[in-house]
Amino acid sequence: MIRLNGRTIKYIVYGMEILLVYIVQSTPSLIPAFFGELPMMLTVCAVSMAVFEGDVAGMWFGLAAGLMMDVGSTAPFGFYGLIHLVLCFGCGMLVMYLMRNNIVTALILGLAAVVIVCTVQWIFLAGPGGHDVTFFVPHILLPRAAYSTAAMPLFFYFNRAIATRLYDE
Repeated sequence: MIRLNGRTIKYIVYGMEILLVYIVQSTPSLIPAFFGELPMMLTVCAVSMAVFEGDVAGMWFGLAAGLMMDVGSTAPFGFYGLIHLVLCFGCGMLVMYLMRNNIVTALILGLAAVVIVCTVQWIFLAGPGGHDVTFFVPHILLPRAAYSTAAMPLFFYFNRAIATRLYDE
């Protein structure tokens, strides 16, 4: 008989959370647009997991969230996976060794992650042939970053409850 410990159950719950957030984010007209932009909920969800789980586990959850974003995008497969892998590893390292784990830190890291993902996406996918920076920053980056950061407390407190209730045995 297979016996599940707290860590295994916690990781299963995190995986189901990533899947549920992907379904909510991918469903058209489910989330209202803010100035024409939708939040990057998978990014802030992965960052909030990395804040509680540390560098290596956060890296794997970032990879999972990024690959889910790759499934629903027209970017080359692995583009968002690689970005989220590096970002969540960095966020986990920052919280483990430099920052305290609280809501302010999570908001800062979530905002920085969304800005980095949007900027890298603009540089590599839209680039010189797409929108110029005077259009990109006020019309795409700022609304998306503000909307995504506003969703961060929901993920932070949900993942804190998971991390504290399902502890490692």
